[in-house]
Amino acid sequence: MQFLWALFNALIGVLSFLASALMLKRLWGLVPLSVRSVVRNGLALMFFILGTLGSILPVMPGFVFFLLGVLVMDVPQKRIALRRLQHGWLIQKLLQNRSFAQTWRALRRFARRTNRASP
Repeated sequence: MQFLWALFNALIGVLSFLASALMLKRLWGLVPLSVRSVVRNGLALMFFILGTLGSILPVMPGFVFFLLGVLVMDVPQKRIALRRLQHGWLIQKLLQNRSFAQTWRALRRFARRTNRASP
């Protein structure tokens, strides 16, 4: 069990480092759009896999990784998916919390901004 926990922490550390390193504006702006799309969708796939594992294992929060996967993916239908997700009962309950609602609005703005930047 300790090995799984250490592996989980290492994986989260690597993913967060990659996400922070890749999302820096100066470095990220130098990468061609096709490569950016592939990297973002690959990272989204990793978050979806972690979300699936998190829904099975009691140690990891699956919903958070699914949400991160939706936010990171680079597809034109992302805003539609976020809008549908927002009208679900779980998000409606969570939006009653003021800090979650502020975070959700910031994530929606980020998704809108990144969707306009991609072709």
